[in-house]
Amino acid sequence: MLTLLRGGRSMGRLGWLVAVVIVVLAVSGCGRRDKQASGRKATGASASVPLPEWAPANPSPEFMRAARVLKPMPMEFAEERTQGDLARKALAARYHSTLPAAWEFFGTLSDQEIERLRASKELRIPFRSLSDRQRTALLRYFDVWRQTFKGLPPTEAEYGEDYLVELYKFGAEEDLSNVEITFLLRASGIVAMILRVRRADGSLSPRLPAGLGQMSPR
Repeated sequence: MLTLLRGGRSMGRLGWLVAVVIVVLAVSGCGRRDKQASGRKATGASASVPLPEWAPANPSPEFMRAARVLKPMPMEFAEERTQGDLARKALAARYHSTLPAAWEFFGTLSDQEIERLRASKELRIPFRSLSDRQRTALLRYFDVWRQTFKGLPPTEAEYGEDYLVELYKFGAEEDLSNVEITFLLRASGIVAMILRVRRADGSLSPRLPAGLGQMSPR
């Protein structure tokens, strides 16, 4: 999993934050995947859809679409993997608070795009191809992430905790027109979102990753 996250070299402070938390969460899915995450049920017409504990009180339609496709990686597993490490526990708690916005962005994918992800294990979408609704959801996720991780103590890593800042450092255009979003479905069932910049020479920047959860069975 660390190989997936590093993207060829150290990703710096943002990458360190994501790597610590995703490793905590992703490793947890390997040994006890038959056990469901503790959560709550949706109300009304979507009452049959189990929701994670960190779900919004009034989930949006996009969040509910994501909840029908993704399963959360249980917080209890993260706690098991972070026993005695208060820093990692704090990061895991912060990371979970960014997931509603991440799921809302995932929930803007069409049924056809989700089926392509299931079938090919990869879905690439240029930022310039996103609809206005999708762009708004992605930028909101960036803002939630920035607010959540703002003010953390400095680390030895070289980057900050702001997705937009990192993308611009990697050469993103001001309008993000050369940014690519890739969703990956791993053999473990984990769905990851990867952000990269397509540079002028055609090469791709290092990866900025986010773990979303596990793909639910059909």
